[in-house]
Amino acid sequence: MIKRSLAALCILPITALFLQAEEVTLDSTSHYLDWPWTCLVMQNGIITLATVPEIGARVMQYDLGDHPSIFTNPDAFDETYDPASYTGWPTWGGYKVWPAPQDRWNWPPPPHLDFGVYASRVEFTTPDSAAIFVSSPLEKKKSPNIRLERRTTIFKNTSRVRMEQTMINEGKSKVSWSVWDVTQSIVNHPGEKDFDNFWVYFPINPESVFGEDGVLVENPSPAWKGEVAPGVYGVQYKASGAKISADPSKGWICYVDEKDSMAYAKIFPLYEGEEYPEGGQRISVWVAGAPLYYAEVEVYGPMVEMAANVGRTTFTIDWYAAKVHGPILDINPVGAIAGRLQVNGESVSGEYGVFHVGTAQLIALDAEGRVLAQGSEHTVTPLQTFSLNEAFPFPLSGGVDRLALQVKNADGAVIGNLDELDLSGTSVQRPAGVGPGDFRLGDLFPNPGNPSVTIPFSVGRSGPVTLDVYDATGRHVARVLSEILGAGEYRVVWKAENRPGGLYLFRLQAGSRIASRKWLLLK
Repeated sequence: MIKRSLAALCILPITALFLQAEEVTLDSTSHYLDWPWTCLVMQNGIITLATVPEIGARVMQYDLGDHPSIFTNPDAFDETYDPASYTGWPTWGGYKVWPAPQDRWNWPPPPHLDFGVYASRVEFTTPDSAAIFVSSPLEKKKSPNIRLERRTTIFKNTSRVRMEQTMINEGKSKVSWSVWDVTQSIVNHPGEKDFDNFWVYFPINPESVFGEDGVLVENPSPAWKGEVAPGVYGVQYKASGAKISADPSKGWICYVDEKDSMAYAKIFPLYEGEEYPEGGQRISVWVAGAPLYYAEVEVYGPMVEMAANVGRTTFTIDWYAAKVHGPILDINPVGAIAGRLQVNGESVSGEYGVFHVGTAQLIALDAEGRVLAQGSEHTVTPLQTFSLNEAFPFPLSGGVDRLALQVKNADGAVIGNLDELDLSGTSVQRPAGVGPGDFRLGDLFPNPGNPSVTIPFSVGRSGPVTLDVYDATGRHVARVLSEILGAGEYRVVWKAENRPGGLYLFRLQAGSRIASRKWLLLK
């Protein structure tokens, strides 16, 4: 183990952290934060992560700047635990890994995996990244002959943490288990019971095995808020001791402290066609009841058959954090989206939490991916919300196929696109003008139709015009047009090849005037 003094990074203000060009550090420290254990502490000037090998290699700290996300219970820190007899079994909090499904071992969890003393070592530490490796004792009771290993890696200039969880079968027979990833998260600020500020968001699967809502409610709770944004389910913490599960179609889940606008996300792979535990669960949220207030954010890997004598499986999850409010609409390895790209007249806006230090730039692309125009470069960091509101006078009807918000790292290398706005389904034609005051949304044709529809309309004076599409349930499907137009007659073509058949509503707005028409898409 390496041992050197730690800077008290977790108490620095966010502005000070952003100004520092921190390298990655990894330290072994006893009585860290007055805890009674030796911790492996990883820092990079953006995040601080502390692992405790003595109590099941729990991660007891994942802080973005000075903001904590992981629940700990100091009242239990002086308690001990004997895995052989289940004596004690304190609730320390933190992040841990169990085998699933739970009904094979029932409560409490496998003691050697959950609370055993893990072996640990520093794998490497460089100015750009660092990794630690931990290994559990062999489980003897609840899931016998299973052992867990974890490699944790942090990187420079990002809030990313890579968690590689490996489950090993050292028994004489093959077994099938899933890797079950559990984080106990904070749900109130110190000295307060402001539970309503703490949310968990995840995407809804429209083809869920759990039905139309996409969730399996094991216990009723006022915490289950349903679809809080299009395609996104929201859980608001309530101390009800209840659990909800889902099989999201995208591999992410996000916990948010809405008061401080701090979001902590997990991104994980999905294995379509594979069996998942507990009837198909890919994620769960547990809202604990009094007196211990916390929420568990849980992710499951698929069921994997492990051969006898050291068969193994690895399930890798990436953690990310950024300063941004919810509801979270989508997440990718570049950042979290709180407000999608949209065009308002001659400006483009969006709201994001970026997971990397670097720059963000709006670019306009044609159908072949060629760059037609570029916006300004904006400095971004996980420690500040990125609110885009930029004048973009390039004519959106002049061959632009899509807009992309591209993020580069601190070295100028492209990380990826944080968000995109598809304009390929929109083509605007401008025939002769009309008289002042004329405003009309004409008959859509063909109607019914497939795969596209032409929408004729007229406006009598210059100004911002929007044209939106909604499905039969009232859910917003697409923004077909958002431009400042002069007086005249127009036609817009909307392509719907990838849309499900059914009834759609087109809504035209120019100033305070609104008109709508229905269209039936045949499939």
